[in-house]
Amino acid sequence: MLRVSCLMALNPVDRKVLNTAFGMSSAANEPLSPDAVRSKLGGINEEDFYVSLEIMEGDGLIETSRKLARRPSNFWVTSRGVVKLLDENGQRPAIQAAVEKAIVAKPNSTLSEIAGAVAQPPLIVTAIVETLENWGEIDVQRGLDVELQVSGVHATLRRRVQEAGQ
Repeated sequence: MLRVSCLMALNPVDRKVLNTAFGMSSAANEPLSPDAVRSKLGGINEEDFYVSLEIMEGDGLIETSRKLARRPSNFWVTSRGVVKLLDENGQRPAIQAAVEKAIVAKPNSTLSEIAGAVAQPPLIVTAIVETLENWGEIDVQRGLDVELQVSGVHATLRRRVQEAGQ
């Protein structure tokens, strides 16, 4: 059974900002300029935009770099933010099940191998892998200039994947 996020649903402004930032993150894979994201949104005033960023940062959905004059200089969508969007869009169960199956099938997979096996962008796979790691269902190796790699799969995850396959 998938664990469900206990955060409240996003309000329409936060959803629009997070979806736009996520789309830009998937394409660029680097910190986002608030001005660039705001220019893509259209129709959201500056104050609402920055309040939305502040709220989402407090909820752990985004992280910001240093703040200049109370405004973040750059930001990025966190794994928690990606998972929240997947939850809200109803995509998480299928994607997470596919990632779990790929991990159990090849326990020492790298992030790229898992992403290729499930045909999902690395940003999404990273979010699911980090979630599973936080739940204590897998172990992950990280290193400088080394791709994230699964180093252990716990019995709970193996059992869940086996039960889902029956």
